Amino acid sequence: MKLLLPQYFLAVACLLGATASGQMPPELVKAERAKILEGVGSVPKTGAPGPIAIWGTMAFPILSAPDRQGAELAVAAAAGYGKGRVILFGHNSYLTGSEGGDHAKLMENCVKWAGGKASPRVGLKQVNAVNFYKEHGFNSTKAFTGPLEKKTLNDFDVIIINIQAVTDPAEGEALAAWVKEGGGVVAGMTGWAFEQTSGGKNLAVAHGVNRALMPAGIAITDMSAFDQLPSFQGRADLPAMMNASVAIAAIKKQGGGGTAPSAEELKQGMSAIQVALASQPPDRNNLRDAVVAAIGGMGSATPVPTKAEPLTEVKNPADRLRLGMETRVLRLAPGSAAAAHPAHAAFPGKAPADAARITQEVKVNPGIPGWTSTGLYAVAGEPITVTLPANLTGKGYAVRIGCHSDTLYHLDSWSRAPDITKSVALESVETKAASAFGGLIYIEVPGRASSDAPFSAGIKGGIAAPLFVLGQDDDAKWNNEIKSRPAPWAELACDKVILSVPSEVARTVKNPTELMAFWKRVVEAQDDVSNQTAERKRPERMVADVQISAGFMHSGYPIMIHVPEAMEMVTYGRIKFPGWGFYHEIGHNHQRDTFTFAGTGEVTNNVIGMYCYHAVLQKDWLIGHPAISEESRKKNVQKIKAASDKWAAWKADPFLALTTYIQLVQGFGWDSWKKYLHSFADSSYGPTPKNDDERRDQFLVRYSKIVNKNLGPFFDAWGIPVSSSAKAEVSKFEAWMPKEM
Repeated sequence: MKLLLPQYFLAVACLLGATASGQMPPELVKAERAKILEGVGSVPKTGAPGPIAIWGTMAFPILSAPDRQGAELAVAAAAGYGKGRVILFGHNSYLTGSEGGDHAKLMENCVKWAGGKASPRVGLKQVNAVNFYKEHGFNSTKAFTGPLEKKTLNDFDVIIINIQAVTDPAEGEALAAWVKEGGGVVAGMTGWAFEQTSGGKNLAVAHGVNRALMPAGIAITDMSAFDQLPSFQGRADLPAMMNASVAIAAIKKQGGGGTAPSAEELKQGMSAIQVALASQPPDRNNLRDAVVAAIGGMGSATPVPTKAEPLTEVKNPADRLRLGMETRVLRLAPGSAAAAHPAHAAFPGKAPADAARITQEVKVNPGIPGWTSTGLYAVAGEPITVTLPANLTGKGYAVRIGCHSDTLYHLDSWSRAPDITKSVALESVETKAASAFGGLIYIEVPGRASSDAPFSAGIKGGIAAPLFVLGQDDDAKWNNEIKSRPAPWAELACDKVILSVPSEVARTVKNPTELMAFWKRVVEAQDDVSNQTAERKRPERMVADVQISAGFMHSGYPIMIHVPEAMEMVTYGRIKFPGWGFYHEIGHNHQRDTFTFAGTGEVTNNVIGMYCYHAVLQKDWLIGHPAISEESRKKNVQKIKAASDKWAAWKADPFLALTTYIQLVQGFGWDSWKKYLHSFADSSYGPTPKNDDERRDQFLVRYSKIVNKNLGPFFDAWGIPVSSSAKAEVSKFEAWMPKEM
């Protein structure tokens, strides 16, 4: 008699001895993974996949790769559930089996394993691969378009499904019930893209199929990973602590006096727990409660990292583990349940105890996606109440507490708690929310709002925060009233950019109108030169933080800077020079693939940034950075002349590459650069480039046509590779070369 998977697990576990935590024995995990990976050496990375969360007692990783800190992340995982089996992939393209390498063999094995037989009946939904699976021996294979329901599912042994758009809770429950009775599922989706594809909904809360399969102990996450990875290797041996429950049991055992995990095991376990917690909806408590019990048993006081005394991986591994778990748990806590965390006083700061808690109506424009500033601050541990018009509930709106959205889990040193913001979906007319760290309050508007009609949201329980809005407030109101509002964080805003800084920094500003008019011109200049004025849907945001996730500053929404630079950001006199870093990061947000190819990721943004010196400051645009001084540029010219591999040298040195662009602007003026960027909207210049070879070719062709010069010899001098056809296309023009070359 053939045993179904969970029964088989139980039988073998009895023979091998189940682990104390109730987990599958490692020998059994390895054996089952080996079946799925039989004949699989490597599988290409497809698309931009994300990690799978693993925590179930019969759940295990299939394919994985280490992150930057060396902790393994799974791109695919398997689990037994009831009498059935589930396999999840962190990207939907894996389901087709057509990406090369041993991908086809992997999918063949997955179907056999999920079906528990050599030739299961296979149904495909939202996956265009019927012929592929028939060619690999699954003759009873067909696609179906109807809903997931019992009468449909019973026609198959295995369902292969792209669950990106299959989100109905009813379908999820039907699928989970079918698996529990013996069905097999091989599913995949791009979890990090769900917010975009669903109009701003939260994956853990709103995806019915992902939620319904969570009792199996695996889940799709909204995280991204594996950026530079070309492929995944098929390995039967993977760390046991990739399963969060195994890691939690080890931590709990240590707290009770047991053997402490090694540093590598601790790193792996912490990563697995964080990924698993990140996948949980707020109303799912088992995993969260297990983590609380485990860290509660460790017996140490809650650590408080600061800039002066950070928590480091080398000196404070146990404290980091505890604080990391606490912040994950706090993010998952129900909207209104969050006591103030001791670390909030160090950052973002303690709100005045005597500040009045107020009720306020906030105007929201659904045509402006992202964070709508409210001028209110949530005190750490105190709930606020948000009211939303009934017709907008469940439409992707959320209340956000805190602007410091960078997470620091991956860093070796923490100067603050690693995750201090919270976002709560507005699913009903009245929503209560609280943050253990406190922060500025925002209404989050989804990228594709269902209505463009402005509306008011009510917020009760916050305290007033300084908020200056250009065109709405004046300097007198700011100096006499607004800047005295009690919250510890403040914002200065215009329609093109919003600055978030400590209130003590904001209160030094005497002329906010002049300051924000300046920042408005900066963003407008970059919009104009890059032909993105019509693209702008929301203001840029720049947020000061005691520690950020990467770099001296970094781009994104928001642009993140360090707190010491906040004073420069709001000081109009000093901001004229140097100012480079701010223009650099805003420039990153204006980069587009059309004109940015390998080697220019830190270059074309600087060209856009330098334009601010010319158009806004009306100064010498070469004063912004010592690496573009005349002396530095001469050295770069000598470097490229001496280089044995000019292209390798050019790609490896952003300021050397920037010298090329500087010479073009010096030779032909800023108008040439502007026309070049605008040319990508002009079909007369040809189609949009599709890859780096075409981008370099079009850089040559478009710029040559704009300036009526043959820039081919100039590109050769710098070592920028372009095709012979591109050179031929511009050969009719007179050749040009700057005198220093």
